[in-house]
Amino acid sequence: MGVQANVTVTSNYLEAVGDATARLLRGEDLAAERLLALAKPVTPLGDTGHLRGSGDVVRATDPEEGSAVTFSQPQAARLHEHPEYNFTEPGTGGKYLERPALDNKAELGAIIGKEVSGG
Repeated sequence: MGVQANVTVTSNYLEAVGDATARLLRGEDLAAERLLALAKPVTPLGDTGHLRGSGDVVRATDPEEGSAVTFSQPQAARLHEHPEYNFTEPGTGGKYLERPALDNKAELGAIIGKEVSGG
């Protein structure tokens, strides 16, 4: 004598995962926008006077990649990595993206957390 059971489980698991992923991506975008706003005032003008204005957010399409803040002028990396240069604009200098990110990591994390939690 045997027993057989057919069980059908319905779930909105995939929908919930999709919603959580969308909230994560949105949170990363918002945090990247905030980081850009924090970085611009301490970003030097650069060789051509356009470095600060070249900042942009590259939106994430995959949560494993994340959103990115970029500065597209050719001298961006050189000026970022050499804080010992004599920057002429007061309050600016090297590590102009790294410093605001580290100094404000709690705020940036909270932006992502709030969005992920649906807030």
